[in-house]
Amino acid sequence: MKRSMQLCLLLCLVLVSTVSLVLAQAPVGTIAGIVSDETGAVVPNATVTIRNNATGFERQVTSALDGSYSAPALAAGVYEIRVEMKGFRTLVREATVEVGGTTTADIRLLVGQTAEVVNVEAATAQIEYERHAVDGVITRQQIQGLPANGRSFMQLAALEPGVTVNTGTTSQYNALFSVSILGGNAGRTAITVDGGNVRDAIESTGTQMNFSQEVVQEFQVSSANFDLSTGITSVGAINMVTRSGANAFHGSGYFFFRDHNMSAYPGLARDSAVPDPFFARRNPGFWVGGPIVKDKLFFFFNYEYMNQTQAFTVHPDLPSIAPLGGTFFSPYKGKTLSARFDYKLNANHSMFARYSHDGNSGLGPNGGSPLP
Repeated sequence: MKRSMQLCLLLCLVLVSTVSLVLAQAPVGTIAGIVSDETGAVVPNATVTIRNNATGFERQVTSALDGSYSAPALAAGVYEIRVEMKGFRTLVREATVEVGGTTTADIRLLVGQTAEVVNVEAATAQIEYERHAVDGVITRQQIQGLPANGRSFMQLAALEPGVTVNTGTTSQYNALFSVSILGGNAGRTAITVDGGNVRDAIESTGTQMNFSQEVVQEFQVSSANFDLSTGITSVGAINMVTRSGANAFHGSGYFFFRDHNMSAYPGLARDSAVPDPFFARRNPGFWVGGPIVKDKLFFFFNYEYMNQTQAFTVHPDLPSIAPLGGTFFSPYKGKTLSARFDYKLNANHSMFARYSHDGNSGLGPNGGSPLP
């Protein structure tokens, strides 16, 4: 009896662990292609080595009898593809992997010595005619280079067709912004970070956790016919991937400031009661990442603080309570922190652990997630 209970307990633990792993599968990409010679004939048994330029992680596969190869479950980033086959020159090319996409990198080998190396142009994610999903990816270059209100990466989801970004309120938990896809309810948009669900399922106001845009590597906006990395939803999804460290140390410190002298009046009109409403947003932070053990263990850390006092205007519809209207102040303070560690177990397996914290407090009017 005791042994049976132990077996049952062990089985339950295995099931719980399996469910946790499935729910935490991170959105990844794939590199695939066909290896052929100068005449177009396929080349089987060629050695294809795929190496992450930033971390040095390597994956090695062999081309099949039809010359095809595929390396799935690759983290977003830039990779070097190195193809070697006896009797042919070694070919090297770069390929960029995006979240939820397949980058096609066909290889054409030239006859010669293996010691001779040929470099060809890089491959990027292009139109995938065999996929039926309707989605797009906002890259790290766009996140870093384009202006965003409140430095929220959610704002950039509007770059994709059919997507509307709605402003929330500082008092509605963490719903500073919500995203509506193809006219759907913004509060029901599925939002995942590294495969984990962060949508507010209780009040349906959007995300239940804020992240600094310095943490985001890239994110995928899915409109219809989602891939397997997307959770269950009927109105669209956002899959975000966080940044990791690399073999070189990098870091940055910043301070963003904005006040009423650089902002429009509330309601685009001057209020006679408060002719010059005060507004100020102070947003300092820093991030740093690098190796702990080169080619093996990496870290990435970010801390960001926001302190703002904003103004909002109330215009009652009823004349009897019109005197209660006016422009009022709404303070907000928020702290976001993220720490991530990536570890390479072996040539085929790697793992990461991430801790993120979002603590904030605000005072202001209640609000929800209106339809666009």
